[in-house]
Amino acid sequence: MWENLTPADLDRVRHELARERGAMQSRHAAELKELDLRYDEIEKLNQLISAFAEKYGKTNMLPVPRDETSPALHVEQQISPNSGTPLRRLVGR
Repeated sequence: MWENLTPADLDRVRHELARERGAMQSRHAAELKELDLRYDEIEKLNQLISAFAEKYGKTNMLPVPRDETSPALHVEQQISPNSGTPLRRLVGR
């Protein structure tokens, strides 16, 4: 196989590698652009949170519980009259 390797084969491989490299660089640039956009979104969110905290003057505080209470539930337990009877008697065995 190595005896049949020609300069045209080397040129073809060089061209193929150059094409693959270009495609990889293009994908890399697109991924970097996407990551930069996501980073910008996080920075904008951070600025909005900081502005909100500065405007309302509260940072790192837990939410204050509301005064609203749930209505009390009335639960009544009823015991079945057959609860003392073994299952065998009810089934007839």
